[in-house]
Amino acid sequence: MAFFGRSKRTEAAPEPAPALPEPVRPERVHQRTVAEHRDYLLGAVPSLRPFGVGLMEVSGLTLCESLSADLDLPMYTAALVDGWAVRASNLVGAGPDHPIALPVIGAPELGGSLSAALAPGTTMRVSFGSPVPEGADAVVPGNLAQEIAGPGGAVDGVRFTSEAAFHQNLYPQGERIADGDPLLYAGTVVTPRMVSMLAEVGHDKVLARPRPRVVVATIGEELVDPGLPLTRLSQVYDSTTVLIAAAARAEGAQVFPIGILQDDPARLRSVLNEQLVRADLILLVAQSSDGLVQALSGLGTLDTVEVGMWPNGPRLFAKIGPENVPVLVLPEGAIQAYIAYEVFARPLIRQLGGADPLGAIKSVQAPSLKVLPLDPDHMQFILAIHSEAGADALNLQADAGGLELASANALIVMEPGQQAQVGDPVTCWLLDG
Repeated sequence: MAFFGRSKRTEAAPEPAPALPEPVRPERVHQRTVAEHRDYLLGAVPSLRPFGVGLMEVSGLTLCESLSADLDLPMYTAALVDGWAVRASNLVGAGPDHPIALPVIGAPELGGSLSAALAPGTTMRVSFGSPVPEGADAVVPGNLAQEIAGPGGAVDGVRFTSEAAFHQNLYPQGERIADGDPLLYAGTVVTPRMVSMLAEVGHDKVLARPRPRVVVATIGEELVDPGLPLTRLSQVYDSTTVLIAAAARAEGAQVFPIGILQDDPARLRSVLNEQLVRADLILLVAQSSDGLVQALSGLGTLDTVEVGMWPNGPRLFAKIGPENVPVLVLPEGAIQAYIAYEVFARPLIRQLGGADPLGAIKSVQAPSLKVLPLDPDHMQFILAIHSEAGADALNLQADAGGLELASANALIVMEPGQQAQVGDPVTCWLLDG
């Protein structure tokens, strides 16, 4: 089978960026709904091209071919007891008053190959697990047959006093799986247990889509990497880069977090250019600033649109570089960025890897434990705790972030114009499976 390799990009140093034009904000298109914007993004980001992946690397990837067995398991018909291999038809009518004696021919070795078939009217000694000779269709336990000694004490024949049933005490070749039987179908996400099965039948590689390579960065003037000192009261630790990187990695992506960037168009252009050699998707957590718009516009095509959801504001999506690498901008703030990741970025990562974009969403109905506000124009995604009692929306302060995310396990999804009183059923996306 021919396998296709992953496209290789030359990791040459980027050419100096030309002078940037004056900032021009592209004209926004009409407002999209959440579903319309997600469909737009999915339509713009195709799945990665598949290639041959070795078994050591394939767990978690999506198959792009259907696989079948190339051999029988077991590979030979084996005896299930120590005894005598026979043709059942040779023992028809055998009984205590009518014993049937059969001459003995050579015996096979455990796991060895047979040099000759069992001729009609003969028998062969076999042991548990050893192959039975071709032509034999039953094994009679040794304690149910009487050996006949010949000259010198060697066993020349065996006397049988009962009939043998077809396939008696046999483990037939191909009983577990037969050559050509289907194993896995295209679109299956491979698990470690499936890897074991593939190896058992001799597959060493499969056609699958690779792990999406996702570059993650945050843009902010007052952000500081965790572990470093805060030198001004306005500074805060960057919790969004690690959040989005961890979420993408949990989805099976190969993640390259590059930390905090400054909102400088020339510098942003340079950094993004450098990342193109290893990115299938770039996720930026940032405000929709003129500097960012200018940087993305200078590298490729840019879509900017208002989406009818909370958190709202302009949404930026670009395709940059010679290979049109997608760049999705998530809003500032850990909670807002995470919600946008779940709604838009996670489906993109899954589609890149060949999985169902929305297949990871586990949606349930639960009674609301609080009165939820009505928003006539926006779809709301409200951080909540889901339990047997219902869905309890969190009361969030303006500076809410990682602490609240850590305590939540669900998003309450409210359609535009929907209001919920205490006890009313609401839709919940479960965040922990």
